[in-house]
Amino acid sequence: MAFADAKNSAYDHLDAEKSMKARNGTQAGDPRKGAEAMYELAVAKDPPLRCVIGTDAYSGIKDKLEKYGKNVEAWKELSNSTDVEGYQKPS
Repeated sequence: MAFADAKNSAYDHLDAEKSMKARNGTQAGDPRKGAEAMYELAVAKDPPLRCVIGTDAYSGIKDKLEKYGKNVEAWKELSNSTDVEGYQKPS
């Protein structure tokens, strides 16, 4: 892993090189398996518009979708309050 010599003083409190090198090799993801998954999506007959790859990505998106779902439901009344009076949804 290579890091540039030029550093921005605003980030002096962070040591990205140290933290990245400490994590290197401990990630859950296998790059070969990730590439195979991307290839499988690329050649799929009907691939999804979006697909998460990796256990960390899957867990993160599931949490995000749950939070979004709760938020959408909590604001359902406001979201549905903007139609013109007398509007009839097409059948």
